[in-house]
Amino acid sequence: MIWLFQFLTLVFCVGPGNTISQTPFIGVLEESVTLPLKFPAEEETQSITWLHNGTSIIFIQPKEALIQVTDPKWKDRLKVTQSYSLQIKNLTMADTGLYRAQITTMTSSVISDYSLRIFRRLRNLQVANYMQLYENGTCEIHLTCSVENPNDHVSFRWQVSGNILLEEANFTIFSDPKTSSEQTYYCIAENPVSNLSFSFSVQSPCKGVFNEKNQHLKIIWITVTIVFSLIAIAVCLFVSRKKLAGFLSFYLSLLQGFRDLESGASD
Repeated sequence: MIWLFQFLTLVFCVGPGNTISQTPFIGVLEESVTLPLKFPAEEETQSITWLHNGTSIIFIQPKEALIQVTDPKWKDRLKVTQSYSLQIKNLTMADTGLYRAQITTMTSSVISDYSLRIFRRLRNLQVANYMQLYENGTCEIHLTCSVENPNDHVSFRWQVSGNILLEEANFTIFSDPKTSSEQTYYCIAENPVSNLSFSFSVQSPCKGVFNEKNQHLKIIWITVTIVFSLIAIAVCLFVSRKKLAGFLSFYLSLLQGFRDLESGASD
């Protein structure tokens, strides 16, 4: 309990102190970050207190080699380096906020402030596409970039040959597969801790749609041709059959006439 009494005495009895810095830091979710500590020159340090959003999380007395986590929620996630910098492990979104290192000497108190923001690494970049082919042969392609978690402060941009074309997720391309050469576009997604890219070839899928439509038209034309050919053959067969039936009827009538004549001659 002696360390707790000393800690409370230092927090409540030492003056406001001098803030020497306020530095922004960025951490990655479920990874680690280290907040560096600078000591006052030529002064012996009595104690160091690290706070998060105004609440003490760890208390250090260098001379006594005392390091005490003062908030149980931080147990097993805080580490103090040899220079008494603070390392936070297995970062969570709740770790975002203002950190303060209060260094107390025999004559003064020096404060260093750090603002920490936590971000996820981007994952699973995808590009959805919708293609439409017009009667004049031009192709319109609608592209949309997305990541697994859209709330990760992500920004999108489209570029080709290193040149930025558009800084948003949606992009529309107009192309003529008969005259345009193949072009590769890149969707790039990024946030403060990561970036991903996805490439998309424009002429190839457009050409595929064009060829697919031509193939479809060829199939229709062949089908229609076959159907009409079958109808024509059926009609010819029907007509030929009627002609054959008429010829046979005429032949039988003629044959019967000859028989009748023969019968009459015999009488």
